[in-house]
Amino acid sequence: MKNHLLLACLVVFCISCSTDDNTTPEPEENFYALTVGNSWVYGHLRRTTPTSDDFVNINVTDSIKIVGTEEIDGNTFFKFRRRTSGNENNLALCSANGEYFTYYRDSLGYLINEQGKVKYSRNDNQEFIINNSTSFYLYTLLAEGNEVISTIVGDFDCQWMEVYARQDPSADPYPGRDRYYFAEEIGLIFNTSSFTSNPLHRVERYLISYDVQ
Repeated sequence: MKNHLLLACLVVFCISCSTDDNTTPEPEENFYALTVGNSWVYGHLRRTTPTSDDFVNINVTDSIKIVGTEEIDGNTFFKFRRRTSGNENNLALCSANGEYFTYYRDSLGYLINEQGKVKYSRNDNQEFIINNSTSFYLYTLLAEGNEVISTIVGDFDCQWMEVYARQDPSADPYPGRDRYYFAEEIGLIFNTSSFTSNPLHRVERYLISYDVQ
């Protein structure tokens, strides 16, 4: 398998959480912030070298907003729009410039995409397969315990999911792993992006502003 296989290009997604307000009726529990109009903006840092402890701002920005709903196979999905800018050099482990759409719904506490794959699990610590090809299998798993993540917009007590790949279901995972950190009633706070061959992640994406109802 090539060392430069990217985890992030397969798992880029925005998952977020929020409280309700008094103007828009929502379910009693809306952990994933599935409310039209909610938005989040993220910046990116990159290691100066694959083994360095130093990161630099690469001025790539992801702006994400829930812009509507859509019926898919009889289920209502929320439509997430991502606009990426600043990646004129097509840096690896970042999204390409442009506008993209993804769809998610809450199914009994699991965040499900339009292909029926579990993208996030609030309480279930079992391993979920989220992608497979002829060369590898991609998995996600809810970690035990919370971590406090500090950003320019505050400190957040976060749950987190880990994403990793195997050559086949019986093989050991590759060294590279990504992490996605979520704060209840706020959303996705921070995530890492890695090459499968290196246990040190290469890119960090962090919350720089948000507007949730």
